[in-house]
Amino acid sequence: MNLRRLTIALAGVLALWAGFAVRVSAPPDRSDYRRTAVQAAESAHDAAGTGALVARTQLDGHAFGTFIATAYYDAARTLSGAAKQIAEQAPPDDASARLRDEVLPLVQEAVRALGDASRASTEGALRAALAALDDVAGKLGDIVDQYG
Repeated sequence: MNLRRLTIALAGVLALWAGFAVRVSAPPDRSDYRRTAVQAAESAHDAAGTGALVARTQLDGHAFGTFIATAYYDAARTLSGAAKQIAEQAPPDDASARLRDEVLPLVQEAVRALGDASRASTEGALRAALAALDDVAGKLGDIVDQYG
């Protein structure tokens, strides 16, 4: 009787484990990919917004070097994570590929604008980078609102 119960319990555990393994190893479907793309867009939006805030603080003269460098570094790391998140999954269908094609160029633009802001040596260069950061943050926010 105990052997029968043990066999049934082991079979149940094995079935649960197999179901979990199939779910975890299955390729992403459209909704999974959409969620990933929107998360990447949200992260990039937040990083671009942080970069813009830092640039404004610099222009107002209310920031010191260590804060500025650290804030730009943190925003750059966030953007790197967003780019990796969207690039490491292949889109499962054409609609997902179109979403990727909307998000990824904006993430790349945010990386460029943040880099420009972090190395700006003149007020004009910093203002141009700030405008680019504000623009890309707005576009990323639109994607999050549309697909989120």
